[in-house]
Amino acid sequence: MAFRNLIQALPNLDIKENWPLAPLCTLRTGGEAEFFVAPDSIESIKNLYALALKENYPLYILGGGSNVLFPDGLVKGIFISTLNLNSLEWRTNLTADVDAGFKLSTLLKEIRERGLAGLEFAAGIPGTLGGALSGNAGAGDHGVCELVDYVICLLPDGEIRTLNHDEISYGYRRSSLAEGKKIILSARMTFRQATPKDKDVLENFLLRRGSQPHGLHNAGCTFKNPPGNFSAGKLLDDSGCKNLCVGDAVVSDVHANFILNRGHAASADVLKLIELCAERVYERTGIKLEPEIKIFRKES
Repeated sequence: MAFRNLIQALPNLDIKENWPLAPLCTLRTGGEAEFFVAPDSIESIKNLYALALKENYPLYILGGGSNVLFPDGLVKGIFISTLNLNSLEWRTNLTADVDAGFKLSTLLKEIRERGLAGLEFAAGIPGTLGGALSGNAGAGDHGVCELVDYVICLLPDGEIRTLNHDEISYGYRRSSLAEGKKIILSARMTFRQATPKDKDVLENFLLRRGSQPHGLHNAGCTFKNPPGNFSAGKLLDDSGCKNLCVGDAVVSDVHANFILNRGHAASADVLKLIELCAERVYERTGIKLEPEIKIFRKES
């Protein structure tokens, strides 16, 4: 039986075919998803994952699309959005269960309204909790993984497993939650009572975000800061990368670690520009920059 018939036969799912990817990411590039679905239950995600594994079919998990680069053209596979898994439930005054599709900006607003703190470093960071946990999103020396008591994941064997904080390895823009084809479903997070100092910390992070480019579509920072207290933005700037362009993709003249879409950039343009910038930095400094943007690759 054709895969199309198999996926369309799954219960309680609105399967979209040849769905445009560009509106699903902040960079606004990419082709079409062969199949796209935004399930509103864990059971539906389990069914989709089980089918994809059984049929050896490509499967991609999407959050808010704030730090991703999709391929051009028709992309074979199932794209699963977690945006409909977006509940938050407070368990104590300090502790909440948060779904993977819950927006990070909304979570920060929620805890501030409750007089809590701990997530100030996430000010201005778009996207969802699941994506933030996968890449340990944050700023400076802080990342979102430090706030979790545990994370609930769906494993390839169909088991739903709770990973306690000490079972999760994480560091600068990385997390073991992104390994082993896990699907992040939710997390229990604990915050703390806010102090007057937390307001100043929040404002400082907002000021830092304010110095970043605005007005054109982008995917956030292109490269991670390399080890050794280097700034990727400064390395790119010193290597003459500002204003470099490929097609309608251009390196910002405000912050060299941002690639902007001037209107009609293809993902291939962005990818070529990423490679060109990395080459310039390596030729000048010998430092290999690692992309912070998650680059989706087509699977056969």
